[in-house]
Amino acid sequence: MRKLNMTYRSQARPVAEAIQSCAKRAIAVQSEFSEKLIEANRHWLEQIQIESTEAWELFRKFNSTASVAEKITALQDWSKGVTARAAEDATYAIETARSLGTIELNLLARRTGATEETPRKAA
Repeated sequence: MRKLNMTYRSQARPVAEAIQSCAKRAIAVQSEFSEKLIEANRHWLEQIQIESTEAWELFRKFNSTASVAEKITALQDWSKGVTARAAEDATYAIETARSLGTIELNLLARRTGATEETPRKAA
């Protein structure tokens, strides 16, 4: 009975270590993923602030002048700024999505690597 108990323990240890290693990788990836999401949220909050400020500035310029030409110029300037910021936002969104995807793929790649290492050790 004692020999059976020792055999069970010796077989359970690698399984427990593998589970612990997998959990550590998952936590690390979750942490990295969360940090990237926090960074993205901060970016978008800053963008909201910028857009709000620009809209108020347009409103101020538009209402402080009686000249139609100056109003048109203010609208054109605002429109150019919005277009430029929208292009930057699209680029940022694509880069962020790619980064988040890479983080997730790293977890899968590590699992694949770990699975391939196990048979080599056993052999």
